[in-house]
Amino acid sequence: MEKTFFIKKSASGDEAGAPAYDRFKRIEKLNLLVDSGWVIKSFESNAYEEYFILEKADQ
Repeated sequence: MEKTFFIKKSASGDEAGAPAYDRFKRIEKLNLLVDSGWVIKSFESNAYEEYFILEKADQ
């Protein structure tokens, strides 16, 4: 299973953008996901968006 975790708002402006937290709280949320078994697969960045691709084994 894969999940996209946005650090900055997505360029498309859709609901998949960054959570409505400040940057510190977003990193706390990312840490909670990692603690619950999600693994950071990659980090993507361009002029408009920054996000992690997270992966978790299907159960």
